[in-house]
Amino acid sequence: MRAYRWWILVVMLPLLSGCLLVDKNQHGRDIDPLLLAEIAPGISTKTDILRILGVPSRKSVIQDHEAWVYDYSAEENRVTFFVLYTEKRKTIQQRGVAVLFSDDRVYDYMFLE
Repeated sequence: MRAYRWWILVVMLPLLSGCLLVDKNQHGRDIDPLLLAEIAPGISTKTDILRILGVPSRKSVIQDHEAWVYDYSAEENRVTFFVLYTEKRKTIQQRGVAVLFSDDRVYDYMFLE
């Protein structure tokens, strides 16, 4: 009886083993909310924003104000291969920050989801 159990284990082990592949991609910069505490609407300038947050991902117009947008996205793809089964999962995070200007001074900033 023990030999029978051993053979079941030998036959089933390759069927239960698998492989996991993970691919991670990030685009942009994830802005730390603590950095935003350094921004003072009406006081901070474009030069201050470049120093604090760096170069924006893109420039736009929001609410009739020039806006510097800092986009961030993270994508994780997981693929699990088993002999008889394959599973795929995709996780995406997207967020950003827009800093609005009135002339050279910060008017406001907002989180983008």
